[in-house]
Amino acid sequence: MVGVILAAGDGKRLKNSKDEACCKPLIKINDKNLITFALDNLVQLDITEAYIVIGKEGDLIKNTLGDKYESINLHYVRQQEQIGLMNAFLQALNVMDCNETVVLQLSDEIFVNLNSEQIKSMLKDEKTEFYCGVTLEDNPQKIKNNFSVETDKDSFLIKCTEKPQVVTDNIKGTGFSIFNDKTIGVIKETYETNPEKLFDLCDSFNYLVESGYVGKTFMVADIEFNINTLSDFSEAEKHFE
Repeated sequence: MVGVILAAGDGKRLKNSKDEACCKPLIKINDKNLITFALDNLVQLDITEAYIVIGKEGDLIKNTLGDKYESINLHYVRQQEQIGLMNAFLQALNVMDCNETVVLQLSDEIFVNLNSEQIKSMLKDEKTEFYCGVTLEDNPQKIKNNFSVETDKDSFLIKCTEKPQVVTDNIKGTGFSIFNDKTIGVIKETYETNPEKLFDLCDSFNYLVESGYVGKTFMVADIEFNINTLSDFSEAEKHFE
């Protein structure tokens, strides 16, 4: 498996409320840079190669992390223009060997008590070709700010909805997702020929389902924090006190 962490965003919402000079992936919670929470997840999954997609503040991230994090070799790929999450993902896919399973994470998500053993076990199922990580969320607004997922009784993915107007349950989609080599190939080919089809993560999940690929949801962790605003930051900071 190979890890990809998206860290090219400029964090405007957090900067405007916290610190204009901050580099979002490097803000500290519980004395840890935000991006290292994502790296710790990869360590738990025994991943030894990771690609970090960086933007205009990328040199700060590179200088802070270096080329190694515990057992993980780090590679950096620059997204020159911020034109969507999937565009950032493609920057990494274009320079890496895509014959392996890829674990995608966002640098601004924290997962508490990652279900790492369950994740490693479920990846032995060769029939499932991609996975969408979810958590349980009691606050409907947080689901509306992210995306909802619709599944059948066996957790097979039916549809994702970006920033839904109506929330019918407490399942919230996250950026933690896993793709096998087949679905990675489909994503690359489709984006290269028709990029508007795959602007965000929901687009990709829905396109894969519509194309006949088998996807499932799985519970990533007990708790998830998505750090976009000062309120999000404060909530996470309080949890780790």
